[in-house]
Amino acid sequence: MAISARIPSTLEANKFIPEIFSKNVLVALKNKLVVVPLVNHSYEKELEKGKVLYIPQTNVTSATEVTVGTEGVSDNVFNTAHIALTIDQWWERNVNIDTMSTRQSHVDLQKYAEDEVAYAISKKMDSTLCALFSAFQTGTIKGTEGSAWTDTVMRTCVELLDAADIDPEDRVWVGNPSVKTDILGIDMFTRADYFAGEAIPTGQFRKNIYGAPLYTTNNLTAGTTGAYGVYMHRDALAIAITDDFKPLVVERPLQHQIIVHGEALWGVKELRNKGGVAIWTRSK
Repeated sequence: MAISARIPSTLEANKFIPEIFSKNVLVALKNKLVVVPLVNHSYEKELEKGKVLYIPQTNVTSATEVTVGTEGVSDNVFNTAHIALTIDQWWERNVNIDTMSTRQSHVDLQKYAEDEVAYAISKKMDSTLCALFSAFQTGTIKGTEGSAWTDTVMRTCVELLDAADIDPEDRVWVGNPSVKTDILGIDMFTRADYFAGEAIPTGQFRKNIYGAPLYTTNNLTAGTTGAYGVYMHRDALAIAITDDFKPLVVERPLQHQIIVHGEALWGVKELRNKGGVAIWTRSK
């Protein structure tokens, strides 16, 4: 139903009742950026001047029984190939704004452009790490694509990392919204007695599931019907960002515009193939 016409009609036609543009901008909905903070960043400071960082490894050796009168056999704990972390991701995003609009708008156009540029780059960083999940355990994926996460699948993943002697500290689960819904449907994670008497009136699941928190993102790499979630240790993956990301504002006075420019240079690498295991999600 349309609003009734004004009397006299010139009140609106001659702008006695003006149209106002709000200075509060409704920003676009964004995917959560969760994976970048969850992985190893310790190699970043070593990549200031180079494009490839070679990370040496040691191998496990076994003790031998002592035989009196016989010198023990030596072993080589350094006979393991290095890992090469290569800076091979270089992405950018630009936003052009004409200078007339920046002067006349009471909205800080530059600020919102900077925020969106920063988000675009950060989302790409998150996605490049998610793309590595499916390679864990030499490509072994737990669960069934298009099916819900189950307690059995999750316990299998815990056992897999335990059997590989992966430190139980600093492990995480990463899934998408379908995973969160699946876990809310597992009775043991929502019942009050699971929390030793602590009431959970909202029905939320326990923060730590088998000792590891669950993070939810929409940046997972998609398959056909589902996507690749993960259960992993912090040291399973590494990211090295060569410099602090900060949007750059470039003035182009002869073209009467400014360019809000953002770019970042980084590299990601799997450090421990047995340090994580991918899990199919129910939906993308």
